[in-house]
Amino acid sequence: MKPWRYAAGQLGLTLVSESFGTYLAFFYLERLGLSAAFYALARGVYALWDALNDPLFGHLSDRTKTPWGRRRPWLWVGVPLFLVAYLLVFWVPDWAKSPGVLPYYFALAIFLYETLATVVWTNYGALFPEVFRGLGERAQAAAWKRGTELFGLIFGIALAPVVYAQVGFGGMALLFALLAAIAFTLFLRGVEEDPKAGSSLGLWASFRLVLGNRAFWVAALVGLLFEFGRTVIQTGMAFYAKHSLGLPEAATSLLFAAVFLVALPSVFLWGVMARRLGGKRAWRLAHLVMGLAALFLFLPQGLGSALLVGALVGVGFAGVRVTGEVVMAKVIDLDAERTGTRREGAYYSLVGLLGRASGALVGLAFALLGPLFGYVSGENPGPNPGLAFRFLVSVIPGVAILLAYLLAALFPHEVRE
Repeated sequence: MKPWRYAAGQLGLTLVSESFGTYLAFFYLERLGLSAAFYALARGVYALWDALNDPLFGHLSDRTKTPWGRRRPWLWVGVPLFLVAYLLVFWVPDWAKSPGVLPYYFALAIFLYETLATVVWTNYGALFPEVFRGLGERAQAAAWKRGTELFGLIFGIALAPVVYAQVGFGGMALLFALLAAIAFTLFLRGVEEDPKAGSSLGLWASFRLVLGNRAFWVAALVGLLFEFGRTVIQTGMAFYAKHSLGLPEAATSLLFAAVFLVALPSVFLWGVMARRLGGKRAWRLAHLVMGLAALFLFLPQGLGSALLVGALVGVGFAGVRVTGEVVMAKVIDLDAERTGTRREGAYYSLVGLLGRASGALVGLAFALLGPLFGYVSGENPGPNPGLAFRFLVSVIPGVAILLAYLLAALFPHEVRE
């Protein structure tokens, strides 16, 4: 499979998933008046269901055997439903906007969306270590994948405030869904799988082997801490721009642009560094850069200094995304050598589970703003919302990502050719 075709799938996923993750809280809390407490509760309850559906869908994908492969049938069915669920999140009908109905609509919409996201993300990620082999090929493919991801981030996050300011959140969702559909079509038409590949292990036997793999646990927990940290930054950026920096909503686009425009060329630099330093060393270095940059977000008092710090965040972000892909593929290769069967779905489903569990942690981070700073919602922001969101986007993610840097030292293998 051509790396650019595989990367097109990442573009579609990023447009949808990152606009969802970044602006969900802002849309429901600031625009519709949903309480931060219920937002945290709903994300936490969903995490319980996620704990069941991620391993289930990963296992079913590994055991699927069709003439078209294991992942393709899941993706051809799952992608259209995923896009419809995304539209429903932001197309809130008038009858659902009343205070008595909105919490239930929100809970149902994110339940449907997140379940279908599990199907698509698990099967998409599981293709990577099967299709691309060897450090050099994987580093190149990861750079392509993360490069297109950054285009998705530029459109889905950095330009989103400009879009929803003109056409509303519903119009934004429709535009991004259409663009994602085009990208997914390019990806799906190029997917090539070995129809003989598969796993004959039962559900418990498969996941018992995964859960007993020390290398997996280190990589997965590092990934959880990073996803939590970067999602807090992305989710809180619109609040940070408004309350901490005193900027208009459109300025959020400039802050995200500083991150992603610098990250875009950085992905190829990190691909080279992964080959020269080894995957593990480059992986740790990227977390260190990202964690320190996150802490620096506490300092800016205006747009100019915030743009400079955002550029440093972009360098670290690009590094973690590229090197993390290489490290997880190595984990799966070592497992396949030991067990004689490739179970990418099992691994990526658990990675996805921990990644989406970060959504519940993000909800808890928002919930902390009430007791610490008095923030309840956009209608009741408390006495010092500027300090509240400065703390949210810098201290919390900075500490989390630096913990990930320390934990990554425990990864038991160097990643080389």
